[in-house]
Amino acid sequence: MESASYLNQGLARDLPGICCFVWLQNAVFMAEQLRIDVVDAVISALNDAGYNNKTALEVMIQSTDSSVLVKFKQLTKYKLVYKIDEVVGDAIASSIKDIDAFADAVALPKESIYAVNNLFTTEITGLVPKLQAAGLDVYAYVLQNEFVSQPWDFLSDATVEINAYVAGAEVDGIITQFPGTASRYKRNSCAKLQSKKPNYMLPIEAGGLLPLMAPVAQPPALAPMPVLNATDVVEPPFPHVTTPKSSGGAEAPPPTAPPKAPSSGQRQIASLFLALPLVMLSVVHLLV
Repeated sequence: MESASYLNQGLARDLPGICCFVWLQNAVFMAEQLRIDVVDAVISALNDAGYNNKTALEVMIQSTDSSVLVKFKQLTKYKLVYKIDEVVGDAIASSIKDIDAFADAVALPKESIYAVNNLFTTEITGLVPKLQAAGLDVYAYVLQNEFVSQPWDFLSDATVEINAYVAGAEVDGIITQFPGTASRYKRNSCAKLQSKKPNYMLPIEAGGLLPLMAPVAQPPALAPMPVLNATDVVEPPFPHVTTPKSSGGAEAPPPTAPPKAPSSGQRQIASLFLALPLVMLSVVHLLV
C-alpha cells in the first residue's frame, strides 16, 4: 500500500484520539547521497491528503535528526517529536534548550526512564520531570507484551509496566506495539481512584528487587549512564537538494550506484511508518 493510501485511511477514520504518526529515518543521508528530499515529499503527501486543513486529526512527525525537525518547523505546524535513540541518564540544560527550540515532545527509550541492569531496575532517572519542566511532552518507547522485553520488577506483566511509566514516572504517553493492551489499561476504572487505588495499581518501586537478592547473586554495578549534551542535538542545516543539469539542459538522472552508506541504522534508506503508528500514538493521547 502506498503512503497516500495510508494517509487517506487515517482521514477516513476520523476517530477521537487518533493521530497520524510519521517516523522519518535517514532523511539527511538520502538528501546528501541520493538527492531525494524526503521532507518535502512527506509534506506534499500530507497536503495532498488534506491534513494541512484538518484540525480534528493531529499529525506528529518523529525523527532522530534535529535538522529534519527544524525544516518541518519552518514549513508546517505539525507536532514534532525528537527521538533520542540512545540510552541516556541525564541531559544538560543547554541540550534541553536546543530541543525545545525545534520540538514539542521527546521520545525516550524505556531504559532512560527506569535504569535497568541485567533485567532488574536500579533507579528512576530525573529526565522526565526535567524535560517536562522545559515544556516538552515525554513519550516512553517501545512497550511490548512479551515478557522477555520487561525487567523482572514488572512481574512479566505488560499492564504493570504501563502503570509504572504512566503512574510512576508520569510520562505524557507511551509508544507501544500493542495498543489494545494500553487501551485496556486506560479503561481500568481503578486508575482514576487517586489515593484510593488498590495495591495492585500502585507503580513498582525502582530497584525494589535487588535488595532481596543475596549479594553474590546481584549483578555487577551499572556503569554511569551517558549524559545528553548539546553536541548530540545540534546538527548542520538540512541539506538543500538540487538536481544537477546535464550538458543538454535536461535533468541528470539520479546516480545508479550511490556512495557507500554509513554503518549501523543508516544502511536502511528510509522508513515511513504510517499504518501501525497511526494506532500507537492514538493510545498515547488516550493515556494523558
